[in-house]
Amino acid sequence: MSVGVNLIALAACLSWPVLELWRQLAAWRALRAMPRSTSPAHADDAQRFAHVDALQPIRSGDPSLSEALGASLRTLGGRGARLHWLIDEDDTAAASAVRAALRMQPALAAQVAVSVHPPCLQGVNPKLFKLDRALAQCRGDVVLVLDDDARLPAATLEALTTALGDGDGPPVITTALPIYLPARGAGARLLARFVNDSAAVTYLPPRLGARTPTINGMCWAMRRDALQAIDGFAPRLRHLTDDLAMARAVLAAGGCIEQRSEPVWLRTDLPDVVAYVRQMHRWMLFALLLVRSEPWPSRLRIAFGQGLPTCAPWLSLLAFALLPTWPGAVALSAGLLLHVVGRRALQRACAGAAAAMQPLTSLLVALLLPLHLAQALVDRRIRWRAHRYRVHANDRFEDIDPAGKIG
Repeated sequence: MSVGVNLIALAACLSWPVLELWRQLAAWRALRAMPRSTSPAHADDAQRFAHVDALQPIRSGDPSLSEALGASLRTLGGRGARLHWLIDEDDTAAASAVRAALRMQPALAAQVAVSVHPPCLQGVNPKLFKLDRALAQCRGDVVLVLDDDARLPAATLEALTTALGDGDGPPVITTALPIYLPARGAGARLLARFVNDSAAVTYLPPRLGARTPTINGMCWAMRRDALQAIDGFAPRLRHLTDDLAMARAVLAAGGCIEQRSEPVWLRTDLPDVVAYVRQMHRWMLFALLLVRSEPWPSRLRIAFGQGLPTCAPWLSLLAFALLPTWPGAVALSAGLLLHVVGRRALQRACAGAAAAMQPLTSLLVALLLPLHLAQALVDRRIRWRAHRYRVHANDRFEDIDPAGKIG
């Protein structure tokens, strides 16, 4: 075997640790450059978040829904936030979960406004539809949009609201870093591993560039006057990815996205690997919509900063399989070690805690990711919120089953 071939194989093996180290160093740089948020002495005051309206679109399906809603009521409502729980009129299970959460903490029931919403029209985003209807009921200075399976620490909400500033100047949208808690089911374990391994290296490095391109739709906040200045949710009702739509609206108005490192904790039960694949397919298709909405220079930056490192584990493994050498084995081991240990250290730095290391699961998730991207490239049908959609663009999608039936 020629020396040139050996060098090419070794370079391929080295691609994983080199790109992994580069991504993690960028995340650490962004983390260290981020302004620190300190909670004031009155952070646990019963009225600390009285200026916040928390909008939570609710859809049943997760066994821990009532527990998650109860956590929001206790942590946010217990500090004065007004919670708006938005349920569908045909979702009796969600209504039962809401009643159960209120029964657990009757003293805080006055902090919750429950509203029931009819089905939205075809081609309308069901989450944005409910958010738009609820916005008129908000009276606080800050609007928080929070997924129904999220547990938001008070310190994170403090950081989000502080980063919004006093409202002078262009609009600002702030968003937290998603961290998944252990949940039931093989699919849930894979999903948690993917998010916990990927969140910091995905969301933090763009802070170092010209602009952050999008937000994490699971938890974000804006000043109400800034949200109204961009006409609220109404102009985006026909956008499938609500997070991308809101991010684009803020950027188009000359505003900015403030990505924080403080965590929002989530727990989603996925019973099996099929459910995990379905969830990842939806997320990867949404990611492709983001890339296609960017100008070409940004597309190239995303491809180099996100796409190439995603393929690096496969490149290293294939190179080593075709030409196994001791230097290749060392490079491959370094890639896995950096992926598992380095990303866990980032998670601990952001969230203050990290799940136990799972090297084999981390490797499996890393190897599956390019396959999920490939599926999203060829299959533009997704299942979301009791609907099946065929997606043509962010603002053009059709309901395959208008009656809401999932085949």
